Formats: sequence, C-alpha cells, structure tokens
Amino acid sequence: MTDLPAHEPGTKIALNFRDELLARQWPRDHHVARLTANKKSPEGGSYTTYARATGILLGVWSERLPGFVYPDFQFDRAGAIKEEIVELLAVLPRDNDEGGWRRAFWLYSPHALLDGQTPADVFPGEPTRVIMIAKEEFQGAPDAGW
Repeated sequence: MTDLPAHEPGTKIALNFRDELLARQWPRDHHVARLTANKKSPEGGSYTTYARATGILLGVWSERLPGFVYPDFQFDRAGAIKEEIVELLAVLPRDNDEGGWRRAFWLYSPHALLDGQTPADVFPGEPTRVIMIAKEEFQGAPDAGW
C-alpha cells in the first residue's frame, strides 16, 4: 500500500500536504490499540483493523512509519472514539481510498461552507454541521436537479 501514486497530477502538492498532516504526530496503531483495549473485533483480530474496515475509525497509511495513524479529531479528551465519527465516515467516499488520504485531505482542507475552517477543526464542537456539509457535498441535495 503506497501513500500516494507518484504519477498523478498535483502529486508534489499532495505529498507536501500529506507531510504536513503527518507532522501533527497523530496517534499510531499501537496507541489507538491501547485506547480501545476493552473493545473486541467480532473476527477476533485487531480492533483497529476492524474499526478501519467497517468505518468506525479513519486511519491513514504512512509508508515512512510504516503503519496507520489516526487523525486526532476522531477522539475525545479521554481518547475514546467520538460516536458521531461513524456517521461522518459513512458519508465520505471510500472508493479507491484504502490508505485514507483522500478523506483526510477533505477533512483537513479549508471549506467554504465552514467559513474557511477545516471540517476536522469544526467537527469536535459541531459534528452535525460537518456531517450535513459532507452529505451535501458527497450525496447531493435530494431536490438539486429540479
């Protein structure tokens, strides 16, 4: 699994943005595994792997570490996964995003409907607002074609 394909347009900008996000030192797999130690995967494997696969938690892949890191906006002050994250991740497109970077880029890019703030910055205080904006952007308004 690679971070980003080197042949896509805008790769240098995307790689720089990715590096900026990785510099935030988000929690790694082993740290999140400790935070979620009381949670079990139905398959008996790692809960973090299960949570990523089922949309309970967003992890982004880093070849440099190597491993997954987890954007910190998903956790409350005690380290628990915020319950609204499941609804948000259900709206964000997962197609061709096994490494999670497309979703992370959207979450950490300024958004016009959030007055230039990023969805990740707004989510902790106003999760419903971010979810509604994601629905509008990715699912469209039901009557938009009329």
